[in-house]
Amino acid sequence: MKRFLNAALFQVVWFVCLLAGSEWALAVTVMYLWIHDRYFMRTRKEWRLLFTFAMLGFVIDSSLFQFGVFSNQDSSAANFAPLWLICLWASTATLFAHSLSVFRARYRLLVIMGAIGPVFSYYAGAKMAGINLAEPAFFSLALVSAIWAIVLPIGFYLSEKWALFNASDHLIKGH
Repeated sequence: MKRFLNAALFQVVWFVCLLAGSEWALAVTVMYLWIHDRYFMRTRKEWRLLFTFAMLGFVIDSSLFQFGVFSNQDSSAANFAPLWLICLWASTATLFAHSLSVFRARYRLLVIMGAIGPVFSYYAGAKMAGINLAEPAFFSLALVSAIWAIVLPIGFYLSEKWALFNASDHLIKGH
């Protein structure tokens, strides 16, 4: 039940971040992280992962804005990742040791999932939040695919390294 609730709450945060702007995204993300801290976290070490992903998201997505892979429809906006996008990165980190823990140690599968899943999220999110993708859009999405094929396994690696998984989570070797 906790895994489902973790995933469902993340989806709420995802929609708020995309549709309501940075102020609401920050408020909802703070509330979500408070709930996550109280209800889901098994150890305070998980805050390292959330902070690491927020910083990683700022660097990666700001770089994509700086290089013109992404751009805001609002031309007055700075060429850095908006706050709502950083909120999404921190919120994404809440999934690794919880709703996505079934994929623990399945690094080949994680590379494939990272190359596919986030592309759809970025594409839909860009359309909903007024972010333009560089043309051809295929190039932008291929770059997102390559980045997340690396980032998703990193999230699981750090979760493993920092002992964030529950002892009852199944560790399947060889996958």
